[in-house]
Amino acid sequence: MKIDLLTGNLIECIKRGQFYHFLEQLKTTISEQGLSELEYELSGIIATYDAMIDYFTQGADDPERNRVYQQLVGHALQIADRCAIATYGTKELPYYTTHSKTARRESLHTYLLQLEAFAEGIRSQHDTEELRQLATAHDKQLANLFTDLWTQETWNATTAAEADKLLLSPTITDADLCTIVSAVTLSVLRMFDPLKLLFLCDAYYHPKATVSMRALVGIVIVCYCWGERIGYYAEAKARLELLTDDPIFGSQVCDVILQFTRSADTEEIDRKMREEIIPGLMKNPKLRQMPGIKKEDLGNDDINPDWEQWMHESGLEESMREITEWQMEGADVNMSTFSQLKRYPFFYNISNWFRPFDAWQADVLGVIGNPNENSNPLGKTILLSNYMCDSDKYSFCYAIREIPQMQREAMMAQLEEQNNALKESADIPDLKRLSKQTTQSIMRQYVQNLYRFYKLFPNVKEFDNPFEEISQCPQGCNPLRPSIMEADSLLKIISLNIKQKNYWRAIEFFIRMEEYHPEHMGATQLQQLGLCYQKKKMYDAAIEAYTKADLMQPDSYWTIHHLAQCYRAINRYDKALEYYETAEAMKPDNLSLTFHAAEMLYEVGEYEEALPRLHKIDYHHPEALKSVRLLAECHFLIGKSEQAARYYERMMTEHASELTATDWRHAAYNYWLWGRRSDCFRCMTRAEELQSMEPYDEELYAAPPKFADVIWADSRLLHALGARKEDLPYLYDAYCRYKKVKG
Repeated sequence: MKIDLLTGNLIECIKRGQFYHFLEQLKTTISEQGLSELEYELSGIIATYDAMIDYFTQGADDPERNRVYQQLVGHALQIADRCAIATYGTKELPYYTTHSKTARRESLHTYLLQLEAFAEGIRSQHDTEELRQLATAHDKQLANLFTDLWTQETWNATTAAEADKLLLSPTITDADLCTIVSAVTLSVLRMFDPLKLLFLCDAYYHPKATVSMRALVGIVIVCYCWGERIGYYAEAKARLELLTDDPIFGSQVCDVILQFTRSADTEEIDRKMREEIIPGLMKNPKLRQMPGIKKEDLGNDDINPDWEQWMHESGLEESMREITEWQMEGADVNMSTFSQLKRYPFFYNISNWFRPFDAWQADVLGVIGNPNENSNPLGKTILLSNYMCDSDKYSFCYAIREIPQMQREAMMAQLEEQNNALKESADIPDLKRLSKQTTQSIMRQYVQNLYRFYKLFPNVKEFDNPFEEISQCPQGCNPLRPSIMEADSLLKIISLNIKQKNYWRAIEFFIRMEEYHPEHMGATQLQQLGLCYQKKKMYDAAIEAYTKADLMQPDSYWTIHHLAQCYRAINRYDKALEYYETAEAMKPDNLSLTFHAAEMLYEVGEYEEALPRLHKIDYHHPEALKSVRLLAECHFLIGKSEQAARYYERMMTEHASELTATDWRHAAYNYWLWGRRSDCFRCMTRAEELQSMEPYDEELYAAPPKFADVIWADSRLLHALGARKEDLPYLYDAYCRYKKVKG
């Protein structure tokens, strides 16, 4: 945490069990800064700890010693945080410090009365102008409350009790309560306070899901960011232990972690939307040829086949399918659309990034009209939409505000028609799933709100990004670890990380699965683990996992194929051949396996045995360069120069631009052994040209290897294939003479 960085080595003292040294250093720092209030608080801790140490030195038995020690450390850590803010805040946290100094510091009871008065006012008032004035005043009150809560250092029992009254009020709107929960979350992330964490735990049990899910997300973030601190506060630790005993809570914690993990895909989806899907559709001429829709068609239940054909040919159908799949998986598809719409003055105020979309926000009220009126299609559509998070709904609303009234009314009419159509389609499972507001959709939208804040807020550098903490495997100090380490939770997290190609994270969670739930490590899980190791090129570990999977579920083609790949990667060609042959027997029509088996025979020097497989591939796919090359090589290496020449000549005719220097050099050797010297030198000329252009291993060679040295290095191969040893020194010289004569 940033606050830990500011306190520097002080925190390390406690981690090393040097609390006395910690107190001495903190006392010196506080004295130097002239922080008299903190100095008084710290003196009480020092006095108590001195007495405790004296009792310990005298050998007195004190059953309460550990409990008191934890309390003293917890209190001292809070003082250290406050000291750090006072000392370094102006320089390191200017945005926070400025707001902290300008906060109104009203009592929470005063805010309670204001928020309740607003809630009563919007229920009883119907005059549009009066409502707008009421909403404007409320916006300021809510922003002030947010700033007060966010910048408060630590609560005392009185403040905590007043905060609970806000939470328990039957009058305050859900939107206001959600904003309050977010302000407390942001505050406890800045500076840990057990009373604020207890407030979030109370808020989790709020009957309104919107409030409860915000509190849940806050709890998860706090536990990831402040896991080491929480252990010093007995009541907070006990409350979290009680929560983790609830299987519903554990399942929801897993959902939060999954949503944070999905956020890792947002940038790639954003890039794909900006660079591929939208530009592709805009450039597509088919989109400018949409078939005409006649008025009488609108009442027809049948879908015009011309429309279907147009959607298919234009690519719109495929793009919409991909976007819908992302949405169904909980991915964030709107970042690219709305990121440029966060420049309205509304977003200058930090509280508005955390405020649920509220029809009673003053500017929104001016766009969509009185929420108390029944006829309000635009307001209904935005409020009920589960496709956009709150932040994007505000962006959308402000964008609409700039549209002329006539077009806005036309848009409202269209939205009314769409609402009716959606109601009629409510029995379609996918639509029902997307449109229904559930605890998961509420949580998903809130996480998306947070993602936008931590990516787009102008002063976000002062805030520690929880997205960098969550989705990592929790450390032992994380109080939520018991919930996350449940088998079902681990399996879901592992599956998503594999899908996102986060193989290191998946491996880390697999290690926990093997530790806590070895009985759940079935063949499928071992295959997945093996794949993760294989993707990270840890082939020995992958082979171990795949071998265990093969023992549990013998004769699995998938496992056998991947074992072959791993053995091949570590140059165990004999074992790779064994598994490729087993896989080939399972799928004899799979020519890819046939080729890989032939490759392994080639690698182990069984050139004759490789030929039948290569001839089979060449019969079915004569255009395949890989098989023709290997046919040429195998014939060359078994001394059948005439047959090898046929395949080399096919390569030169059909794949000349794809051949390498090695291809041309080996073809030259084959002609040399056959006695066709002129063809040999022609091929060597091309080999030398390509070698001069090919990259070389700079770790092995200080400069590009000379062609003469390469020829000399190959002399052993030529001698093994029957060339007379005494003739080999003349090969390169004869080639040089050939080049000179040719000019």
